[in-house]
Amino acid sequence: MNDVKITYYNLREEALAKRMPELIGRTEEKERLKRVLGRRVNNNLMIVGPDGIGKTALVYGWVRMMSLNEREAQREFLQFDAEHIYALDESPELEERYAEAFLHIPSCTLFIDDFGREIHKDPNLVQRIYRLYKALLRRPDVQIIFALEPHEYAWVERECPALLHACETLELKEQSAFEYRRILSKSLLHLNAEFRIIIPEAALDEVVSYATRFPTLGQMPQSAIRILDESIALSAARARTHLESDVIANVIETKTGVPKARLTKDEIASVQNLEKDLNARVLGQEEAIARIAKTLQRAKLGLRNPQRPLGSFLMLGPSGVGKTETAKSVAEILFGRAESFVRFDMSEYQQDHTVQRLIGAPAGYVGFEEGGALTNALRKEPHSLILLDEIEKAHPKVFDVFLQVLDDGRLTSGQNETVDVRNAIVMATSNAAVPEILKAFSSTRKPNESFIRDIVVPILSKTFRLEFINRFDAIVLFHPLSVSGLMRIAELEIRKIEQRFSKHRVRFEIEPSAIEHRIRSLADPRFGARPIKRFIEETCETLLADSLMSARTSL
Repeated sequence: MNDVKITYYNLREEALAKRMPELIGRTEEKERLKRVLGRRVNNNLMIVGPDGIGKTALVYGWVRMMSLNEREAQREFLQFDAEHIYALDESPELEERYAEAFLHIPSCTLFIDDFGREIHKDPNLVQRIYRLYKALLRRPDVQIIFALEPHEYAWVERECPALLHACETLELKEQSAFEYRRILSKSLLHLNAEFRIIIPEAALDEVVSYATRFPTLGQMPQSAIRILDESIALSAARARTHLESDVIANVIETKTGVPKARLTKDEIASVQNLEKDLNARVLGQEEAIARIAKTLQRAKLGLRNPQRPLGSFLMLGPSGVGKTETAKSVAEILFGRAESFVRFDMSEYQQDHTVQRLIGAPAGYVGFEEGGALTNALRKEPHSLILLDEIEKAHPKVFDVFLQVLDDGRLTSGQNETVDVRNAIVMATSNAAVPEILKAFSSTRKPNESFIRDIVVPILSKTFRLEFINRFDAIVLFHPLSVSGLMRIAELEIRKIEQRFSKHRVRFEIEPSAIEHRIRSLADPRFGARPIKRFIEETCETLLADSLMSARTSL
């Protein structure tokens, strides 16, 4: 092979033939494109954003706008495919031939889509690509637009900073719900061409709302378009003439696993009976439950700072009194998915370097592309409850991570991506001040705000900085369980076991006096309900096992 041929597409021809979509919104980004690419020096651009956010749509929309401008009639708009990158990877000796071919590229604006995806696999390849493009990047009559995802951009920044220095960077942000709805409206001409389903404006709002609520469905607006497409198809399959809410909810239920009944429940209605619902699940902690429920109700009503998490609570008290159960119950009632409850055992983060396991390693370190456990969880499920169990055992550097979370409602990952935490709830448990809490609850004078301020906070300040403590919405005290409270828990556990063994159609009849006698002997304020739960489980399972064995013997 003596010559190489560079394949490219004429975007101007596509635009003039009206085969390119109209760009909705992005006014500032289009103006930035025009300014940078109109310069004579350093007039190359890197567009950075997650897959599906609209990097290609931005370029195509800008080309469409410029192609209709008479003053830009002479400008060429070309797009490369990735053939030359593949070829260089397979045959390094082709580099000189491609460099020669690049010298004959006409004056143009050149778009290279998915650039980062093709080069970030090999550090040597990106260096050779830069050498290949070096002369082209310096030509004032040629402007290059690269498209990369954030982690690819960070990788190039580490492996080939010279390439970044030759370009300006344009980072794409999320668009408004109004613009996403307009994008869906424009997409209807194509999506609804076959079925002609009537699509109300409210249905488009619902699609946008669901796509925003569940990022696991994909990046907006691409995810919303897919939801709408499938909803139209499902409506047609059911012989519906209108796109209705139940059809959209069915699509979301299939994709996310969240029951349709919970999806269609009003946001305010979900917290209206929160205190009552929590008290039915967590027994004997009415004061703690009330404080948590009131805070979350204010957040859902929009009465709290919208730039912070929905709620943040530092829960104190002895083991086994319902702290973790409260967190699980809040997550299930408000978010409705098992994946929405994320627990971190903070005893696993006792070393300073373990903070990278939460937010991800920075560029240049092992595990960079894997991300962090916390940032990955929040990116996947922004509507989550994050439980930090025994937070006092973590390294102080971990507390610094959560300063940003609790104060600003955001978190910066090791890949330099910003993760939104404003729709999450953060709960932390701690065994700090347990002796003082036990002593206070055993006295006639019950703990109050002055007890927390004068007794608990000084103890917490030995482990946590005051600025960290003050970031929480509330310090919530869980008190030791009384015998009557333990009796109610025992009854609840018996009912749970009956449900678990419903296939055997069993019902346990245990004398209350016998249970109370046993509970009194097991009750210890330091261990809460755990010994009681073990006693009930062992007793009921033994009774059932004996019954089943007897029935088998009699056969």
